[in-house]
Amino acid sequence: MEGSGSSGFDVSRMSTAERLLAGGSILLLIVSFFPWQTYCVGDLVGDLGGLEDLIGDRCESFNMWSLDGAWAGIIAGLLAIAVVVVSVLSMTGSMRNVKTGSMTPDQVVGSLGLGVAGFGLLKFLLVLTNEVAWGAFIGLLVLVAIGYGAWQKVQEGGGFQMGGSGTMGASGDDAMGGGTPPPSAPPPSASPPSDPPSGGMPPSGSSDM
Repeated sequence: MEGSGSSGFDVSRMSTAERLLAGGSILLLIVSFFPWQTYCVGDLVGDLGGLEDLIGDRCESFNMWSLDGAWAGIIAGLLAIAVVVVSVLSMTGSMRNVKTGSMTPDQVVGSLGLGVAGFGLLKFLLVLTNEVAWGAFIGLLVLVAIGYGAWQKVQEGGGFQMGGSGTMGASGDDAMGGGTPPPSAPPPSASPPSDPPSGGMPPSGSSDM
């Protein structure tokens, strides 16, 4: 059917920012299960004589959801899921029926993306100096892409207005006054006729007297 594809999810209609956000969030969820930290038992007990020979050099990997900064990784992961869901709703037109307050759907998606990038970068910094693994660096690249897409998405939605200035101020003026300029001031009234000069010649009619 020709009209069947008009109301569905069409990837070709997605902007670059939307592709970075949705695709990056899906990729981050995959990368989140890669090793972000690796602890080896031999390194932990190396100073305890021959105990490492007894235990063995066994290593354990931890993903984005666990160990150092686990709370930041969990928040970043949950926000990434929210970005995917909201992006799908936005592309299918379902977001038009969702009340988002004073924010546009683009600003909602962009704000969620900025949250993913912020908490994800915090997780990376917390594991960077503590047995960081290769998965964290792949996650860093994905987070940078998500952050860039989120910023572009916010700009597409008009940016963030602070204190009712910019676009928010202009829309407020339209709501209050319909967007029409105030009426101009009336023109000044004509000045009264000046008094006749003193000591001048009398009117021509008085010469007949």
